[in-house]
Amino acid sequence: MQYWCSHFKTWYVSVVVVVPMMLFVITWVLARTWDVRSNRLFWVSLAYRLVAGMCVGLVYRYYYSSNDTWLFFEEGKKLAALGRSGFMSYIQALVGNGDLTSLHLVHRDWRAISFVKIVSVFCLLGRDNYWLVAGYFSWVSFITSWWLHRAVTQIFSDAVIASALAFLFFPSVVFWASGIEKETLALSALYVLAAVALLTFKRKPVGWAPWALAIVATAVVWSLKYYWAGIFFASLTAWAFTLLLTHRVASLKSWAVLIWPVFFLVSGLVVSYLHPNFLMSRFLEVLVANHDAFARISPDERIIHFYRLAPTWSSVLLNAPWALWSGMFRPILGEGHGWLGTLASLENFFLLVLLGTALGRRRNDVNRLLLIAVVGYCVVLCIFLALSTPNLGSLSRYRVGFLPFFVFVIAYQNHVLKTLAGFGRRLFETIFAK
Repeated sequence: MQYWCSHFKTWYVSVVVVVPMMLFVITWVLARTWDVRSNRLFWVSLAYRLVAGMCVGLVYRYYYSSNDTWLFFEEGKKLAALGRSGFMSYIQALVGNGDLTSLHLVHRDWRAISFVKIVSVFCLLGRDNYWLVAGYFSWVSFITSWWLHRAVTQIFSDAVIASALAFLFFPSVVFWASGIEKETLALSALYVLAAVALLTFKRKPVGWAPWALAIVATAVVWSLKYYWAGIFFASLTAWAFTLLLTHRVASLKSWAVLIWPVFFLVSGLVVSYLHPNFLMSRFLEVLVANHDAFARISPDERIIHFYRLAPTWSSVLLNAPWALWSGMFRPILGEGHGWLGTLASLENFFLLVLLGTALGRRRNDVNRLLLIAVVGYCVVLCIFLALSTPNLGSLSRYRVGFLPFFVFVIAYQNHVLKTLAGFGRRLFETIFAK
């Protein structure tokens, strides 16, 4: 009896006190470093992200027939158990030299296995408690999103509202990028890379620690979502080369909108050699094969119907406009199924309103080349995601790889958003004044 009491105390202290307290201390230190200890936006967005991570687990348990997040957690527990029984065997499994066949893992894909390995580390920190592990993932998601929000607002002082909406509060982005999901870590990695790139090219001070994190982030996003990473790095490289060229030859600045696509295509060709699925000889075959696999298992009313999609560039170009529209704005009002589909359609309607009010308006002090790079990344990734993942439900999750950046573009200096934000602030102050 005394042994079990002692064991319980050890478990309680390590799970409920030590690790959460360490994360709270780290959060407090970061808040002090960033001078946001009294900023309600910081703490409210943290709570929002933690609640979203819990909701992901509840939705998958009680609403969805698939059980991705819980399955990843169970797989992570199996690998974490190996760490408790034999630490060296666990280390060998993490670095890829260990044999995992004895664990009878359901996942076989290398990206899923990579994620299971990461989950197992958090399982060791959380003593196999799903909700604590989900909280740790959500915490990572929040810290990286706030870092990007801070980087954006340092450079664009009038972008606080747009940045907060895009990176901290946009519902589907926060929901699908919280909790135990591959998208949580992959998007967090993109946020780190975007923040470091933005600060570097704007000549803001960047220490060695952000660069070290950028290296880790590159490994994470490449191992979990290599197609996000490939298009992101192609867009980033094209932006960098176009920026350098237009700075050296001032007369070319007006041609940036045509120069960036050229560098993007060249960068894309280079990136295509970094992963077998990117090779031109099989890229389209993989894309169409993924499309057909989703189409076979999805209800007819919940998929995007393309016109004779085939593994040819002419077919891809023909279907690209419909893929772009569907990836950005579907399901539309009346098209969503269930309460999640209805919420998604309302969110997409809001996106349409923001886009409509953003088009044709002249923006002050906007870096045109940066706008081209961000929009280019969003458009290309959206098209290929929609073509390869025609299921609207799955696409609503996968598109978080570009959605926050797209939201920022259409929300920045948008008068409708400013009006809504002002109304919301006055309503908040009125409620709490009483």
